[in-house]
Amino acid sequence: MEMLLVLLMLMTIVAISITGYQAFLVKKEEQRFFETLHQDIYFAQSQSLSLKKTAKLVFRDTKGAYEIFTDLQSVVLSRKLPKSVTLKNTSNLTEINFNSNGSVVQSGTLRFATSSGEKTLVVHLGGGRVVFSE
Repeated sequence: MEMLLVLLMLMTIVAISITGYQAFLVKKEEQRFFETLHQDIYFAQSQSLSLKKTAKLVFRDTKGAYEIFTDLQSVVLSRKLPKSVTLKNTSNLTEINFNSNGSVVQSGTLRFATSSGEKTLVVHLGGGRVVFSE
């Protein structure tokens, strides 16, 4: 009887910790995604500067991914969005364009729905500064 009580307590602790760990994994995956997205935006900008060609980062709703193009034709990079992250319809941008000197063509805001709420990415004109906020 005592052994069953100990096993019951142990199973309860394990069940609680597993659900907490899964939420932790989702949060870390989202954090890695936004860090990678931030780096990829600056990668697209550096490609436009170094190649002296236009570059753009485009979000594809149908694929659940984003792609980086140079010269509006060749795909340089493609990455999937995590299942817990989606681009919201309230975003006024679906792509970030850089001209051949690395400047942003159009400013705007990208809004993402995540497991912990909304996260926004504001793209400023000119030098291509990008700011994340929650």
